[in-house]
Amino acid sequence: MKETKRENWSSFILRVFAYALIFGGGLALSVYLGLIFFQYYLTSGTISLPDFRNQSLVEAINQISQLGLQAEIKRIENNPEFPSSWVIQQDPPPGVEVKKNHRVKLVINGGDIIAEGGSVAAGGSSSPSTSTSVSASGSVSVPDVRQMGLEEAQSLIESSGLKLERVAEITHDSIPAGYVVSQNPPPESEVAKGSAVSLLVSKGKGEAEEFNLVVVPDLVGLRLEEAKRLLAQSNLTVGNVEEIAVKGKDDGVVMRQSPAPGEEVEPGEKIHLQVTKAEEEEAGLKELSLRFVLPSSRSPIKVEVVVTDELGERVVYEREHQGEEMVELTTTTKGEGKVVIYLNGYYYWDKTL
Repeated sequence: MKETKRENWSSFILRVFAYALIFGGGLALSVYLGLIFFQYYLTSGTISLPDFRNQSLVEAINQISQLGLQAEIKRIENNPEFPSSWVIQQDPPPGVEVKKNHRVKLVINGGDIIAEGGSVAAGGSSSPSTSTSVSASGSVSVPDVRQMGLEEAQSLIESSGLKLERVAEITHDSIPAGYVVSQNPPPESEVAKGSAVSLLVSKGKGEAEEFNLVVVPDLVGLRLEEAKRLLAQSNLTVGNVEEIAVKGKDDGVVMRQSPAPGEEVEPGEKIHLQVTKAEEEEAGLKELSLRFVLPSSRSPIKVEVVVTDELGERVVYEREHQGEEMVELTTTTKGEGKVVIYLNGYYYWDKTL
């Protein structure tokens, strides 16, 4: 429903924008409405995560950046079933709704990726060999430009008869801003002369404090005030608090929470709670427990228990059992009265309350 409303609104804005251009007076109005349209998309609530898997790291980073999200390499694996620099997994998974600036963690197949913690000398002095080979067939061996500065990498790519196509950026804890983290195609790949090379370039350390996720604590069983204190300590906030009437329970004890314990959320996220509300027992109510064994029978026996008291006459138990089974039940009564047991519709036993 939200998506439909968004589409209807955007269609309306586009139509008005077009009419303004056609019928004149429209330059200022067009600019104004265009700004509204642009602002609408910038401020729209959440983003449904696309599937970034099964594509190159550079392509995935480009998509993530265009959506206003952050990218992080969570782990590097060596999996022969996937190409080098290929996205294997993502966290959160596809389809999850996230806010802008949310950090998407990627699991990458190794190869030409500079792992977290790898060092690089200033100025790119630790760069690999810059030699380029051209085969007799005219194909070119892609140079290794990892750990080079962007300008140096671009110069080497172009001098090798290739062209720089796309440059995407990613935060990296150890590689300085402006240095190449990964490339596609990988180093030493044989490609046709004039082919395009894409680069993933470090933009330095990310703002960890702003984007680090918080693990939701387990609040179930805690009193509401204690749960609030724990949420504040975890940099989270209390959302909706719903009271649920429960017999025999104290007031203000957390029964359920959403998001669930252990989930990772953004700092400041609201945690919604359900807490107990003690239900006062009606004056004069008494608990009645019955326990009896049925007589032997080859066919099922219908057991019916009827209570008559100040609350009126009512059936408190009605179920079929096999012969010689034990029947147990608990109910409540008020004031004086009587309980009667019927088997297959016939009187069997009674007791005055």
